[in-house]
Amino acid sequence: MEFLKIDVKIEAEILAALVQKPDVVDSDVRDRIEPEHFQPESYKWLVKLLKARKWKPPVWDLLDHETASIKDPEEREKFRRQLYPLYTRELTFLADATEKFRAYVAFCTVQVASRAAFEGFSQTSRVDYLLDALKKGVAEAQNVVQGHKLQLVDYADNYEDRMSQRKLARDNPNFNPRVMTGIHGLDVQFVIKAPMIVDYLAPFKRYKSIFLNAQGFASLLQGFNVLHVVYENSVELTMARYDAMFSELNYQRISNLLLTQEEKDNLDRTFAWMKTWSNRLKVVKASADETKVADVEAELERFRDTEGWTPDVEVWDYLNLIAPSIPYKGEKHREQARVVWDLKGHAERFNVAIFEASQTNMEGVKSERINLGHRGLSIGISQGLDLCIAIDQTDEEREEGLIILSPQFVRDGAISIPEIVLDSDLPRMSISRELHSLWAHAARANPFSS
Repeated sequence: MEFLKIDVKIEAEILAALVQKPDVVDSDVRDRIEPEHFQPESYKWLVKLLKARKWKPPVWDLLDHETASIKDPEEREKFRRQLYPLYTRELTFLADATEKFRAYVAFCTVQVASRAAFEGFSQTSRVDYLLDALKKGVAEAQNVVQGHKLQLVDYADNYEDRMSQRKLARDNPNFNPRVMTGIHGLDVQFVIKAPMIVDYLAPFKRYKSIFLNAQGFASLLQGFNVLHVVYENSVELTMARYDAMFSELNYQRISNLLLTQEEKDNLDRTFAWMKTWSNRLKVVKASADETKVADVEAELERFRDTEGWTPDVEVWDYLNLIAPSIPYKGEKHREQARVVWDLKGHAERFNVAIFEASQTNMEGVKSERINLGHRGLSIGISQGLDLCIAIDQTDEEREEGLIILSPQFVRDGAISIPEIVLDSDLPRMSISRELHSLWAHAARANPFSS
């Protein structure tokens, strides 16, 4: 039976994934793969082997043993030349290859079902059988295209996988490293890792954006790639705030370039050093109430394909301005709750830790201490978060340069310090002077050389 053909490079990418880490290939695609979907005879041979082994890939030595059964020495050598590189091939476009292969498998599924249905009709002349067979083929193809919408896991069968993942996390702490906020009162209580979502809850004009800048600053110093998505502020304002944080200079002075020559020379040296770092901070400008999470994902995929860059930590400024994937006309609170789940899916797909901020209602503006009730109708936001921290400040605390953090809830753990007092220096965009201790992390990871 003749199948629609696709680029052999896509076939190689899929097979390389199947022999290197088969779990990254969606099971709804993998389980419908047939040898006939591939063009090289060696690939067809390998698919037969993989299907016989229930997709458990043979190690290199075993593959060498299996190919030894091919009697023709020229064919055996050709198979080995084509199959061995799959074990070392760098997977550079697996996501795109999977989607193209998914469509290809769906097409082939419909094609096979259609031919079988019409062959059956020619024998029985039963139109009801024909329609049932066609419906079944289309349904199977739809399953391939849509994937599994719900995850079904057997508790007992999953035991070994759970223990293996726990051992991997225990023995390889850098596999999913902890992201510190740089604020001792938070870091001593909470362990933040991907794919967690951390929310700063505050009223209008209560430093939400500055806190998010601070988390980008802290994450970059720890060696993470950081994506900062800006909805409300301009890129220039966001960059100027980072300049004040990294230079430890007054925001107004640095944004207007009112620096002494010594300060400018020191800043030049700092950024010459930072350009040597392997990790980067990138800023994306989004449009309030227009740009969806999916739109940002598309840009990230472009960064990955063109620059080889992917984030470890993301900052979204801020949640209430992100456009939802599903609009609810006239029901803003439902749209904002939808955005949280959009972000949660994104965090899991891209394996990133996300810091974002959300705004209270007017009651929160009047209150000395914020609580979750100050979300008003948007209380559904909290359901998708892993950690929520309120930013509090009375008039007296503002005059003293103090900011109070009040953790509201944590999904996994406990709140042991209900109020954290920060000694801020807002003219330098520093929500807490202790953040600058993280420079020691950057110095260890990237020793400074003059």
